[in-house]
Amino acid sequence: MIHTKSNRRLRFNRILIFVLVISIIASAFTVFLDFRLRTVVRNFAKSAVKTVVVNCANRASLKALNTLDVDYSSLAKISRNTDGLATSVEIDTATANRVKSYISDEISKELALYEDVSFSVPLFAAFGLYYTSVGWPKLHYKTGVTTTVLSNFKSNFQCAGINQVLHQIIMTVTLECDIAVLSGNTEQVTETEFLIAQTVIVGAVPEAFTSVGHATDEVMEDIFDFGTNTPN
Repeated sequence: MIHTKSNRRLRFNRILIFVLVISIIASAFTVFLDFRLRTVVRNFAKSAVKTVVVNCANRASLKALNTLDVDYSSLAKISRNTDGLATSVEIDTATANRVKSYISDEISKELALYEDVSFSVPLFAAFGLYYTSVGWPKLHYKTGVTTTVLSNFKSNFQCAGINQVLHQIIMTVTLECDIAVLSGNTEQVTETEFLIAQTVIVGAVPEAFTSVGHATDEVMEDIFDFGTNTPN
């Protein structure tokens, strides 16, 4: 009788130890998986947010440019001497400022529609297996995002042939994103560019380019801080 009770108690103790070991292993695996997923989810979230904000900026800028119907002659004026040689390029800062503000507002309106971004993460990615043939199981997440839009203009000169220079007016948009993920907030900065207007300057061109106009110094620096750039 005593021997039977001892065997039962021994079996119970073994089962209890086995359950405790399994519980410890499961807990350790859960902690490890959570740690790995936090890093993976943050990377996937940043990639998903980057895709969304860039696509929003592209759509909004295209819509804005179609509405504004901006061309090179409305933004810049090439001055020539009596021999027809280009002597300077003058930027209409008032028009440039209007274009900049309108496009930035349109991008902000488009981004306001995407305060939440949904994305999926393959479970195997937590173990570094990103390119497996099995895409499941997938964990679905939704991250909150707020974006600040910063924009500026820049000028680009490219050789377009003998005595020809392509002058491009480009708008650079910087998208500063604050992303809420599992491990806390993370920041991401994405830049994209849009061609606003361009023209080919035929004949001799000025050796230097400087933005001029009647705006204040602050506006001039914000809109066209070209300094002096030598054409390529």
